[in-house]
Amino acid sequence: MQGIVIGVANIIPGVSGATFALILGIYTKLIDVLTKFDNKLISLIKQRETQKIKEHISLDFLIPMGIGIAISFLLVSELLNYLFINFETQTWAYFFGIIFISVFYIAKYTTRWKTQESLCFIIGLLIALTLLFIEPATENDNLFFVFICGILGVIGMLIPGLSGSYLLILLGNYKLIFITTVQNITNTTLNNETNYFYLQLIICFLLGKIIGIILFSRIIKWLLKYFKNKTFATLSGFIAGSLIYIWPWQTKIENAKLIDSLSYPTFNNNIDTYAILFMLIGMTTIIAIEK
Repeated sequence: MQGIVIGVANIIPGVSGATFALILGIYTKLIDVLTKFDNKLISLIKQRETQKIKEHISLDFLIPMGIGIAISFLLVSELLNYLFINFETQTWAYFFGIIFISVFYIAKYTTRWKTQESLCFIIGLLIALTLLFIEPATENDNLFFVFICGILGVIGMLIPGLSGSYLLILLGNYKLIFITTVQNITNTTLNNETNYFYLQLIICFLLGKIIGIILFSRIIKWLLKYFKNKTFATLSGFIAGSLIYIWPWQTKIENAKLIDSLSYPTFNNNIDTYAILFMLIGMTTIIAIEK
């Protein structure tokens, strides 16, 4: 179930899978497991030490997590697509409520709040908000650039409050990677050369993801070990700033800065009223989980 929740979060632009890992209380464990893909693992694989491999990378935790994420991509993505098409404002409102109330729970990971921790929170908040003013780039199918997109896109999997999907939108390649590529790979009517190109594209993206996970998971683990309070204070700031990305009242403008898309509820119809209700339901969901 935890894997499904994190997988769903990774699909939605503006929502971070790492945020939900923190909400579910498995963030630190997840980072620790990801750093175990190292030379020791390679050595154990060569020695065919099955039991030690299982213990080293916590397969009892990793396999259900991976299955849950896969299920979310295959099944839940269709449900989300339906909800965003038919109940867009209410769906965003529900996720907004979840993230809003989560900021207070996640801030508790910082065991003390002094000047330095407060400053880290503000820095995290400002970094998240600066993305509002960035104009999305144009689509680029250069394989090296797609590889870089994979590395940067993994940030949303590892850093709470920063959405990998939204970063891909800013890089101009969200539609290319998650929609165009999948459609072309599975389209049997296209010629082999076209299918092969898109297969290369998705492989480059996944390789970038792997490199990003190996690199950033180790950096985060080091920060959590030596600067735990400051790290969680910064992450709390990221998450607070990310609320603006899932603000329910947005006017979708193609290739525009997010700041240009923001609007506000007018309560001229029932949609805005229901949106507020779903915000409260989202908040209640997290409070119930915590209780």
